[in-house]
Amino acid sequence: MQVFHSAAIIAPFPRRPVSVKTLRMWCAPEVILAVTTLNDEATLLPHIIDQARQSGASIILAHVHTLQGARNCRRPSSPRPNPGIREARETIDRMSRQLRWLGFTCQPVLLSGAPDLEIPLLVRSCGVDRVLFGFEEDPDLTTKQVPSLYQQLMRGVDVPVCAIGRNAIRSNKTAIRNVTLAVSSESSCEIPVGFASRLAQELRARLTVLHVSDPTTGGEGACTPQTVIDRMPFTTWREAELFCPTQISVREGDPVEGILSHCTSTQQDLLILCSPGNATSAERWRTGVSYRTIAGARCPVFIARGNSCTGVSLAKAANPEKFSPRREGRPQEEERRQLLSKGGD
Repeated sequence: MQVFHSAAIIAPFPRRPVSVKTLRMWCAPEVILAVTTLNDEATLLPHIIDQARQSGASIILAHVHTLQGARNCRRPSSPRPNPGIREARETIDRMSRQLRWLGFTCQPVLLSGAPDLEIPLLVRSCGVDRVLFGFEEDPDLTTKQVPSLYQQLMRGVDVPVCAIGRNAIRSNKTAIRNVTLAVSSESSCEIPVGFASRLAQELRARLTVLHVSDPTTGGEGACTPQTVIDRMPFTTWREAELFCPTQISVREGDPVEGILSHCTSTQQDLLILCSPGNATSAERWRTGVSYRTIAGARCPVFIARGNSCTGVSLAKAANPEKFSPRREGRPQEEERRQLLSKGGD
């Protein structure tokens, strides 16, 4: 068990550029960080197992023991560890043992400090490719709570974050077959489209790009599948069309209801959002599309923000190597390059 203390005095890391290699690591992660509140074991562990098994990733199971909680539990006259730290250590050790019994490499880590400082530092120092956490916040706007774990994670983490909502269920299917990317006219979609395309290729899944037009806003004209395609990077979308089944779906109505209805009716296994939502205030965030979508989704939800990193154009990435899933051999990779070169002619 490792216990790290506050990283408040450490300056934040600069944002990393997103290259083809970075996207590949996001899609087939080698290290997954699972952030637990210690009360979400039944919800979180099945999804940790599923995602780590897909790529054979090692797991870092982390819990942040806040300084405020430590002060409330501390006994100055006693040399023994405060009960909060001791109980947290025992719980996270037990959870990590369950994962080890199933054959995973799992390192339990107990952090002390503020999540918005500790988690990004851990992500960078341990080379984490994906962050997974349980989303169980009460949407009651009358409650006055500190910023949620989700809000704090999205401030500084520059890798895809997967939220497991309270309604998410573990699929009985042995493989992921359907992935949906929900796009809007307001959010930048270059990096999310690249991530969704390569994730679908890695999983051998069908990729659906979904746009739900809200007629009450009055800011959009008639939206068609071709309009959605025109908003996406041509090279990235062309690659998706060549190497995985794709579909453009356009709906009209409330965005949250449209996204959730689509995911339920088509039995989607993963949902990807382009934006974490407006976090300028707790009320605006809780009434926003991203929050309500994650809270109601019956599948894991990825957040791959278009502005989450210092993005370089994926079409002009410094790394000239084209993406290929890690399970794919050299002959298939060479065929991929030839098809892409023909598509650009």
